[in-house]
Amino acid sequence: MRKVLKLSVNKKEDANILFLVCIIGLLDSLKNGILAIDECELYLFSPYTLDILQQENVDQRIIDIVHLGTELEDIESLLPDKLDDNINELYESATELLKEIKPS
Repeated sequence: MRKVLKLSVNKKEDANILFLVCIIGLLDSLKNGILAIDECELYLFSPYTLDILQQENVDQRIIDIVHLGTELEDIESLLPDKLDDNINELYESATELLKEIKPS
């Protein structure tokens, strides 16, 4: 039996913050070897998630970060020496965006 966790927010800004926190956590776990890329794809970095984010009008910058996250497996197989740099770039992008949009 598959269980589903549903999260709801009252404001679009809260959704953006929640997604960024999830992205940052996944990328940090990936950087530290706690999660593998395929696990991150199951949680967030997938075409399915991209479709949902677009339908829900999530900030385009977040959609772009998730889209780049879907490409990490390709980078790992084609350009493994660039993987860490790509993960770090996504992490920095998500962190900077969170700083920008978080409430004061």
